[in-house]
Amino acid sequence: MAQPLKLVLVALLAFALFNQTSQAEKVYGLYTAVWPVESQSSAIRAQAIKKSFEQALIRVSGSREVLRSPSIKNVVANAEQYLRRYSYQKLSAAEQMIYEKPLLLKGTFDKAAILRALKQASQPIWGEERPSGIFWVAYESNGQRRIASEETAFISAGLEIAADSRGLPVSLPLMDIDDQAALEVTDVWGRFEEPIESASERYARDYWVAGQLSKSNGQWQGSWLISIQGRSERFSTVGMTSYEAMNAAVNRVADTLSSKLAVVLSEHAQEVLISVENLRDFESFAGLQKFLNSLAMVKSASAVEVAGDTVLFKVESLTAPQNLIEAITLGNNLQRPDFGFESTDSLRGDFHFIWGMP
Repeated sequence: MAQPLKLVLVALLAFALFNQTSQAEKVYGLYTAVWPVESQSSAIRAQAIKKSFEQALIRVSGSREVLRSPSIKNVVANAEQYLRRYSYQKLSAAEQMIYEKPLLLKGTFDKAAILRALKQASQPIWGEERPSGIFWVAYESNGQRRIASEETAFISAGLEIAADSRGLPVSLPLMDIDDQAALEVTDVWGRFEEPIESASERYARDYWVAGQLSKSNGQWQGSWLISIQGRSERFSTVGMTSYEAMNAAVNRVADTLSSKLAVVLSEHAQEVLISVENLRDFESFAGLQKFLNSLAMVKSASAVEVAGDTVLFKVESLTAPQNLIEAITLGNNLQRPDFGFESTDSLRGDFHFIWGMP
């Protein structure tokens, strides 16, 4: 028989000692965005503040469509009312090649005001905890094909700029001796799933992207494969520069993720009971409860009962249950079993998960 969760009191005392065990990362600075400028003149500054504000709205909402909302258009028209501070920064040589401007204006905007504006406009909100990804990019240069690493300046800078504009935590592989032993350039160029999946395991990311970048007839072309939770999708991009082709790929990835994780929040919470099996220690319990409470669509999450290694959580959700379940599945090391939930000593909730299930 299920009994009150006595370990909760102890776990809460130890809560701060444990880190979240999911691969999702907290994205800092979502409400700070940049825009390239030629000078620090007042006219250019005013336009750059508006453009960087639009970028912040896209990052927080997870959708480029947010700028089509009439209510949000009115908000953007008064961008300086949301501005808290701004500064300028010089660009590296690689960044100047991408931006084609010497400076960036960096604007930081009011978090509470942005969230309030998005909710009032019935626009989606994507929380600060976001899935992390690893990008395997094969490129062709001087007749040779290579896999990009952080040392590949034009790809590294381009990926960082593109991902930052959408608030995505991503990285390139190290391409050290372990990566070179695990993966051939032909594997990435051809986007062969099995070796890429195997090579990605060491990075413990929520998803991986593999792509080839090449220049043909004056245009850069990208062919891509994204794999999320065992589900894959192929797509292509084009651009006048390698950055444009890569930026289009990052936007596609961001759109895919945000379609599952960014939600229009309700003013009224609904209770969802979630049972999680295989919680065998304080670290897993504390990490899971911290993760649930970090989700933008969760008002609160607390454990209410335990039976064996299964814990029943009561989640106050500000969105539809299925949106909540999508966010939980994508952002944590929780999996929904394919088989029925039959264990007699387990707790039955609205949804059941297994912790750490491969």
